[in-house]
Amino acid sequence: MSQKSLERQRELKEKLSKRPIIAAIREFWDIAIALEKKVAVIFVLCGDIFDLMRIKREIRDSGVLLFAHLDLIEGIGKDKAGIKFLKQEIGIDGILTTRSRLIKFAKKETLFTIQRLFILDSEGLGTGISVVRECSPWAIEILPGIILPRLKDDLARQNLPPIIAGGLIRTEKEIKEVLKSGALAISTSRKELWGFKV
Repeated sequence: MSQKSLERQRELKEKLSKRPIIAAIREFWDIAIALEKKVAVIFVLCGDIFDLMRIKREIRDSGVLLFAHLDLIEGIGKDKAGIKFLKQEIGIDGILTTRSRLIKFAKKETLFTIQRLFILDSEGLGTGISVVRECSPWAIEILPGIILPRLKDDLARQNLPPIIAGGLIRTEKEIKEVLKSGALAISTSRKELWGFKV
C-alpha cells in the first residue's frame, strides 16, 4: 500500500473519530442538511449517475468525502469501467457494496471500499467474515447496526477492518452504545442524528 493511501486512510479515520455519523442520503435535497450538520462522509443510496454528479458538485469545496452505493445507484456499469468512470470522471472517494468482486475493482482504482454485510444469524456472520477475508475491504458495514453490542466479543476475536454500523439506530444513547462496542462510525438516514459529534 502506498504512503499516500495510508495517509488518506489515517485522515478518514481521524475525521470519523470526531464526526462518527455518516449521512446516508436517500433524497438529493438532503445534501444541504448534511453539509449544514458538518458531516465528514456522505453515503449516496439513491438516484442515478447524474444525481451523483450533481451531489459531487454540491459538496466540491466542503471537504466531505463521497461514497456511492453501487448496488443502488442506476446508470453505473457494475464492472471495472464503471468504477473507473466514478473515480476519474465524477471524483468519488469510495464505494459501498455487497459484491466482493466490485470491492476488488475499486481497490485497484485506490478508492475507499466498504463491504456491506447483512447479519441475520450466526451463519450469516460466519459467511460475512469469510467474504471480508477474501476481498479485504477498507471497512465493513454491518446491518442492522443496532446488533453490534451483542456481537462485540465475537467480532473482537476476528481481527477485522474498521466497522461501520448501519440500520435501526434511532437515538444518541444507541449511537453511544454502538460506538462503545467498537464501531468506527454509524451510517444513518435519520437527519436528526447527523450533527452528533464526540
